[in-house]
Amino acid sequence: MKGPSTFCSLLLLSLLLGPDPRAASILPPSTSCCTQLYRKPLSDKLLRKVIRVELQEADGDCHLQAFILHLARRSVCIHPQNRSLSRWFEHQERRL
Repeated sequence: MKGPSTFCSLLLLSLLLGPDPRAASILPPSTSCCTQLYRKPLSDKLLRKVIRVELQEADGDCHLQAFILHLARRSVCIHPQNRSLSRWFEHQERRL
């Protein structure tokens, strides 16, 4: 009786991993966490390319607190106490 149970397992797996994003899924969404943090001063060139900033908390799935700088083609994980990032935040706040 391996035939029907194997078929049912494959059918269930294909439904769960199907390409339809609107389909309900039992599996949790994948998360990506920073595993290494950049601690050196950040260049002005890099900071000018920032599109979005995200805070990664050190709880749940991720074990490091970090600021994630999203650039056009990549993301960079920055230590939360990075001085050049703090100065950049202050500058951005004054601009607004």
